[in-house]
Amino acid sequence: MLTIALMIGVVTAFNFIILKWKFSQGRYGDMALDVLSFIVLAAIFGSTVLGMLVAMVASMGISVYLLFFPPGANA
Repeated sequence: MLTIALMIGVVTAFNFIILKWKFSQGRYGDMALDVLSFIVLAAIFGSTVLGMLVAMVASMGISVYLLFFPPGANA
């Protein structure tokens, strides 16, 4: 259980660091997608501690993807 709690803490901190950076860069659309994706994932997986870890890791993956490929960017 301690390992899961530490992983949730690290992933949460990483997500908040990314969100803070996006906010400081004015990437509000990106930030909104990140927060919305976490809310949806938490609702789907959040009934257990392990489910919440899955939601946090998935949210981190989405945050990192949007960091490098922002919405509306020309491919």
